Amino acid sequence: MSNREVLIVDDQPSVCKEVASFLKNEYTVHAFKSGKEALAYLERNHVDFIFLDYYMPEMTGFEVLLQIRQRKDLDGTPVVFLTAEVSDRMEFEMKSRGAADYLCKPIDSAKLHQCIRKHLV
Repeated sequence: MSNREVLIVDDQPSVCKEVASFLKNEYTVHAFKSGKEALAYLERNHVDFIFLDYYMPEMTGFEVLLQIRQRKDLDGTPVVFLTAEVSDRMEFEMKSRGAADYLCKPIDSAKLHQCIRKHLV
């Protein structure tokens, strides 16, 4: 088992559970249902990779990403959005705000692993 830490932030528990099941044999996985919970966790802990839901109540994925990118200790941490829909504008917004990539829901296990390998150096 790897000592790499992966954070999943999605307000749908089924998505967190599914992504965690894809990753649990290779990574230490931490899942949260809100951006506020994830940011609180990141105040005290280091992670190597973040999967972030695009649409969430309370705080959107963009708002969470903005706070992540303002922290020097997380500046180089790859953040990949999880989203059910993608438009050209949305893709531009994600990349221009510092996201490494995005994956469309439902999540494909092979694409998930390929994405981590691509961005986790």
